[in-house]
Parts: sequence; structure tokens; C-alpha cells
Amino acid sequence: MEVELLRMQLRPYASLPAADVPRQLWWSGYSSKAVALVQAKGMPIDVSLWNLLLENRQAVIDALRQQYDPSYRDADPIWTAEGKFSEARFERWALSVGVPWWPRHESGRLNVEGDTFLAMAHHHPGLMGIYTLREAISFICRGIPIGRDGRNRPSLFPFGTATGRNAHGKSIYNTHAGLRSLMRFPENKIGCYLDFKTQEIGIAAAQSQDPALLAAYRSGDVYHGFARACGLTADEDRVRWKKNNPDQRQQMKALALGINYGMGLRSIANNLGMHPLSAAEILDRHKRTYRRFYEWREAVADAAIVNKFITTKYGWTLRLGADPNRRTLFNYKMQGNGAEMMRLATMWLCMAGIIPSMLIHDAILLEANSLEEIAHAKEIMMAAGREVCDGLEIGVDGDGADELLVNGARYQDKRPDAIRLWDVVMRTLEEVLNRTRPGRAVA
Repeated sequence: MEVELLRMQLRPYASLPAADVPRQLWWSGYSSKAVALVQAKGMPIDVSLWNLLLENRQAVIDALRQQYDPSYRDADPIWTAEGKFSEARFERWALSVGVPWWPRHESGRLNVEGDTFLAMAHHHPGLMGIYTLREAISFICRGIPIGRDGRNRPSLFPFGTATGRNAHGKSIYNTHAGLRSLMRFPENKIGCYLDFKTQEIGIAAAQSQDPALLAAYRSGDVYHGFARACGLTADEDRVRWKKNNPDQRQQMKALALGINYGMGLRSIANNLGMHPLSAAEILDRHKRTYRRFYEWREAVADAAIVNKFITTKYGWTLRLGADPNRRTLFNYKMQGNGAEMMRLATMWLCMAGIIPSMLIHDAILLEANSLEEIAHAKEIMMAAGREVCDGLEIGVDGDGADELLVNGARYQDKRPDAIRLWDVVMRTLEEVLNRTRPGRAVA
């Protein structure tokens, strides 16, 4: 009867087409085989430090509140002493410091997700601290599953989003970047974080065949190309510009994010940190420079609305309702094909016997045996990029000698806020140990 059921599932029935067997085998090769191997490997956690953090949770939470909670010394603080966040107290604080409004869900509750804090950060300097604190305290109180061998094995939930990306949960990558330093690699392994270089912009350039966007991507620093196109710099040396203009580079990253899915002018202005009129001029220059990209983006959205679906190169399809969100359609090709690239790279890596420890959006965390294995992994990822992007070379970052984690090194995110958060945690644990066990240091 099982065989008969399978036969009926494979045949066409009524308005349903026959099963696409090669595609189903392709997808299951990823979701069943490759993902199972990745989840079985897991990420190495410094369990002794994690246990020390849990034992002294209250001291760490209080130290973090002093550093990041702008209402810490108020009579009505946002967090309780135990680290419980209150939406009502947050709303009262926001009103008291002049935040003019705050986004809400359809239910009427405040939207306190991470993206909302990032979008609203320009209203008050304390908002990013609140976002950091929410991420950190939630992780410390909730924890992550760690096996007896000291490895965090999260559920990857393949195809868990509309674009086909993974929707991993209970992972150390579900928290603030600073706390990822709880990862520590074995002394006989090499830790390495390999990510596709500005993956979504590369996909947009390949699919739209915009000559200016292709040239900007191939230059090695697309953000430098954006800054020149928008008239924000005359410096032709991209390395010097990157070193001397970190703030402007962050602005160009924000612009790149906005153009991908049609972000509104006011949001772009907020992300760029400038008046809407100035942002409008920059956006207009961008549209003139990358005219073919904008034409392609509109054509993709129009075709999807007419056909009632939009699909990736290998057939991951989003079916549309009566009133589709045009921004979703703008973004789908980049996100969806980015997911295809990661699936292809992961499967090829597993076939080569190089099993990732974790898949993170457009990056792979690798626990390698040798430098040759890292070089091989990079070649496989770049081959997957060329396959998805019809020959365009999608770069892979993170294989520099200064970025390799050797001799039992600890993972360290380089962003200043991540370094600051980890320093607060470690300093607090050092102080606790000095009081209770003089002479002992936190490794």
C-alpha cells in the first residue's frame, strides 16, 4: 500500500501536476542529507565558561544593565533587577525622552523586534543599548542546547522562510554577536568563518546584467563604487577610502540594503543619517547610474504580479495572493537565489567531506583540519556562486591568516559593540572570581 501511495503522489491528479522528481531529490539531498551532517557536527562551546556565566547570571545581568540600560537609575526602569523587560515601562521611557512614535503590530502591541530598533535608533542614542541588552539578557536567561561533548546543535529548519533561507533556532547565532565568543575551537582544529562577499548585490548584478553594477561588484568593493556613483567621494583608491571613511562605508551599506527591496525615502534618510532632501539626491544619482538594475527590478515585480508567482533559478517558488507586497518581490530574487547558492555550496562541501559546523544566512562556519581544506572550501563556495550567477565570480571573505582561529582560539566578532559587550561579561566574571576565589582568572 505504501508503494501504491507513492505512485499516486508521483502522478498528476486533477489540477495538480505530476511530481518533479529530480527537483524533489535535489531539495531532499540538502534538507535530509547535508543539513543532517551539519546539525550532527555542531559548534564547539566553552562549557566551563558558559557554566560560570550561568552561575553568576545575576551579576552579569546587573553589569549589562548598568552599561546599556538608559533607564537604569530611573525610578521606573525598563528592566527589573532580575532582567525582565517590560513593554509598558519601555513605552513610558520612550515618551519621556522624546521618541515621537513607535511601530506596532496589528494587535496593537509594540513591535520590539531587532529590525525595529535598528530603524528607530536615530531617535535616541539609548535605543541601540536597549536592543543590545534585550538580545543579551534573553540569551543568558533562555540558554542554548549543548550536548555532552560541549557542542551546540541548533535546528536549522531548512526552507523555513518564504525565500527558502534556513530559519535556525536555539543557536548561538540567535543572540548578540558579542556572546558568540562563547565558541572556542579545539586546539587541533582551525576555526574559520567564510562568507559570500556582498552576495545579494552580486546576484542583483548578475540577474539584471546592469553594466555599471557589474563593474562596481567586480571592482572588489561595491560600496566604494556606490559612494563614487552618488558623488560622495572622489577617491579612486578603494582601500584608502575604506580605511579613511568607515562612517561613509556604513552609509553605503544602508543604501545597498534599501535599494534591494525598495525601502522608502524616509527610512533611507534615517539609515544614512541625513535630511530626506539630501538622501533623495543621493538616491536619484544611484538610479541614474544603475538604470538597468532598476528597470530589471520593476520588470521582475510586474511579471510576478501578472503570473501570480515568483521563482528562483532552481525553482523555489512563492505563490502570490491578491495583494502582494511589492517590496517582497523586489527582494525575492536576491534572497531566494542567495539561499540556492548556500544550498549548493553546502551540498558540495558535504560531498567533499568538508562538513560545516553552522550555516549562517550567507556564511559558513568551518572547523577545518588544515589550511588546504579551507582553501578547498573556498573554491567550492566560489564555484557555487558562479553556478547560480551564470559565471559571475562571487567572492568569499574570511580566509585571511589574521582571521583563522588556531591553537584553541576563541571566536571573536570584530564589531566594536560586540567587543564591548564581551568585555563587560568577562570583566564581571573576573570581578566575581576575584571576590570568591582569589588568584583564579577567567580563560
